[in-house]
Amino acid sequence: MGYSDGRKQMRRILSIIERLQKSTKGIRVRDLVDFYDVDITRIYEDLKIIRDFYALKKDKGSYWIESVRPLRWPRITSEETQALELVITASPLAKEPRFEELLKSVLEKLDISLAEHIQAKLEKSVPAQLEHVDNGDVAEERLRLSEDVEDYSGDNDVEKHFRVLEEALYEQKVVRAVYQPGGKTEFVRHILHPYAIFFRKSDWYLEAKSNQSENTSLTFKILRFQNVMLTDETFEIPADFSLSEDLASRWELFSGEPIHVTLKIAAHKAYLVTEKERHRSQEIIERCPDGAVIVRYEVPREEFTFWVLSLGDAVEVLAPPEFRAEFQEIVQRMHEVYSGDFEIS
Repeated sequence: MGYSDGRKQMRRILSIIERLQKSTKGIRVRDLVDFYDVDITRIYEDLKIIRDFYALKKDKGSYWIESVRPLRWPRITSEETQALELVITASPLAKEPRFEELLKSVLEKLDISLAEHIQAKLEKSVPAQLEHVDNGDVAEERLRLSEDVEDYSGDNDVEKHFRVLEEALYEQKVVRAVYQPGGKTEFVRHILHPYAIFFRKSDWYLEAKSNQSENTSLTFKILRFQNVMLTDETFEIPADFSLSEDLASRWELFSGEPIHVTLKIAAHKAYLVTEKERHRSQEIIERCPDGAVIVRYEVPREEFTFWVLSLGDAVEVLAPPEFRAEFQEIVQRMHEVYSGDFEIS
C-alpha cells in the first residue's frame, strides 16, 4: 500500500518531530513503528522528510533532534527583495502592477507553514516499500516490528547487522555483505541494494537486489549474514517494486520459477485448502465423493515441494508428469532408507 492519505502522514510527522525534540536519549525506529502502528519503511520516509527541516541526529539506531531548525531560509531573488523593501518602506511604488507578481511570490515563500512544506514533500516522496502482508495463512504473521533483535541466536553480531541494513534502507545506500545460505557451508559475497526489511515466519528478512543474481530481488534471512558493511554508493528502489505483490506470488517465503501443479489431497487433510485460500492462484477443480479435493496452483517449485512432502501420503501429485516423477524418485529413496532393519550401535 502507498500513502493513501498524505494528511495522515503529515500529522504523524509533526507528532514524531515533537517526540524527537523531547527525547533526551533518542528513539529507535522500531519503537516509532510500534507506537504509530505503521510499516518500518514509512518511518524511514518520515525521517527523510524531517531531516530536510531539522538537525536530525542518529547513534546506534536511535534518532533525536539536536537543535531546532524549523525551515531552511527561503531563497528570495534580488527582484523579490526589492519588492519586499518597497512594502516595508510603504513606498507608493509598491502599488504598481509591475511589482504585484513579485510581491505575491515572496509572500508565498514567507508564509508557508511547516505542514505545507511537508505536504509538498509528500507529493514527491517514494511510496513505502514495506507493507502488511495479508495473504492466506500469512494474515496472522503481521509484522511484529516492536520485537527486539536480541532474540536472535547465533555467533555473528545480528543486532549490528540489522542496524547497518536499516541505515542502508533509510539512506538507500549499497551494502557489501558476506552471507551463508541455509544448508550450505560456504559463504557468498554479495553487493546488495536493500529494498525492504520484513518479519515473516518467526524471522527477520531482507529483500534486496544482488550482483550475484539476475533476479529482480532475493530474500535473505538476516540471521545468516556473517558480515555487513555500508558503502557510500547510493541506489534507487525501482518504482514498480511492491513487497506485498512480490510476497503474494510466493508459496510461503522464497520466490522462484513458478510451476503449474495439480494435487489430490486426502479427505482428512482437505481442510488445509478448503477452509481458506492458501495462495492467490489456488483453484479447487473437483471435490471427490470420498471427501478428497483436487486443487491446482501456480507456485515456486522448490518451496512448494517442501510443503507437499510435509503432507506425506495425504497428497498425490497429479501433474505435471515431471513433477510427479520427482516425487516418485523421492519416495523410492525414502523406501530404501527405511526398508532395512535398524540396529542401535
